[in-house]
Amino acid sequence: MVHSFRRIGIARPILRALVLAAIVSPGGLHAEAVEQALIATMRSMGAAMTEIDKFTKGHEGAPPAESARKVVMLARSIPGIFPPGSELDELPSKFGTAASTWDDYERFLDAQKKLAVEASKLFAITGTGDRDAVARQMTMTRQACGACHETFRN
Repeated sequence: MVHSFRRIGIARPILRALVLAAIVSPGGLHAEAVEQALIATMRSMGAAMTEIDKFTKGHEGAPPAESARKVVMLARSIPGIFPPGSELDELPSKFGTAASTWDDYERFLDAQKKLAVEASKLFAITGTGDRDAVARQMTMTRQACGACHETFRN
């Protein structure tokens, strides 16, 4: 698993935060570790999506398959950042995380799975090199991101 994360350039910040959290609190992630993992994940996902956007807008270069792969891997990692009992009650002022994330955790996981599915489609379509198809799938992927933010952020 670590090897695959290294390939996509996100291993260090996320894994450090999660390992630190596991050492410090075997029963759940502390807010500080969650905060670092959350920031690293969302920034990495945003940067990867920006690279894909550049491709859809006609920038030269190969289709950004590696960026699309990052989006898939990061989307799949989200439940690890928000496990039940992760003590995010200390973070809502910073991130607007709603209590409903844990009150309706299955719905949260369903939203995350939808994002992972849309991101996987994005990865597959990116391989075709069809800029218009990639742009359309970026819209679907963004909608999946937004659905989670709209539902689970205050």
